[in-house]
Amino acid sequence: MTPTPRWKQLLDDRLTEAVDVLGAVPGVHGLIVGGSLGRDEPWPMSDIDLLPVYVSSMEPSQRVEERRNELVDWWAASGHAQTLDTGWLAFTAQELRDVLSAGPEGIAQRMQEPRWFHGLDKAFGGHAAASEDELTTEFTHWATQIRFHPSVVEARLQRWRHDARQAATEASLLRDSDPQQATQFLRESARALRMVCIEGWGERLGSMGREWTRFERIAERNDAHPLAARIATIAGADPQEAAERAKTAPAWLQERIDLSHRARHMVGEHVTAEENARDQLAAFTVHVTKHRPDLDGAWSGSPDPALDQHLAQLQELLTRLG
Repeated sequence: MTPTPRWKQLLDDRLTEAVDVLGAVPGVHGLIVGGSLGRDEPWPMSDIDLLPVYVSSMEPSQRVEERRNELVDWWAASGHAQTLDTGWLAFTAQELRDVLSAGPEGIAQRMQEPRWFHGLDKAFGGHAAASEDELTTEFTHWATQIRFHPSVVEARLQRWRHDARQAATEASLLRDSDPQQATQFLRESARALRMVCIEGWGERLGSMGREWTRFERIAERNDAHPLAARIATIAGADPQEAAERAKTAPAWLQERIDLSHRARHMVGEHVTAEENARDQLAAFTVHVTKHRPDLDGAWSGSPDPALDQHLAQLQELLTRLG
């Protein structure tokens, strides 16, 4: 399977279709085009990320979700599936006005709210779906400008450090009674610790299906490759070890690995087969853990056979970074 050479046109056409359909739902003020499409950094397997802005309440969200599902079903039936994410990252017009008035320090105080914590990062580099939507346009420009304001970064660092410590505590408590769940918390802590590093370096990650290789490239730019390698190993994301596990992956994941590798090379990304396999395994281990535990298997490397050793290494890094 190879990505179609028309992938960019297809993404653009479906983005336009989604904006037209969802924007017509009563109660929708506007839409933020976020993620890789919003930043004009798409690749053949990009999601379409739209953050709804509602006129006065979240009440229209159910209708938006219904229309989203109809679009996704139609795209899949038409011969080329496409993901469309609207989800829970949504705001009201008044909320946008409030954060614009409060400034960077005001939105920093909202970083404890998951909707704002993840929504601000998703909106970074994005734009309003409609150029005449002045409020959403102003917000997306502002969100990009203040994303790395010192007060925002510090608030995000506090959140990531808290998440890393909390997950590590859970992993230690479950080490003997439930090593599989302890492994999940171990890796969750390592992923949060990775974000502590990235935020501290003044960078961001994005693209879950490519994030571990991106993390390593960012670490190289910041002279921290050995640290990145340690975190990846603790998280079950060492490329050589993961590539071996990929050989036992189910057919659907093997297809995803192959397709992703071709797609990354189509856009000029320098990534090895081992790195790509690792990225897909790491991403879908998280997805399966959260949504389809029935699909878990030896390919996920859980429980971690070196759980005690990796917990000890994690505690060392938490003391150093957390």
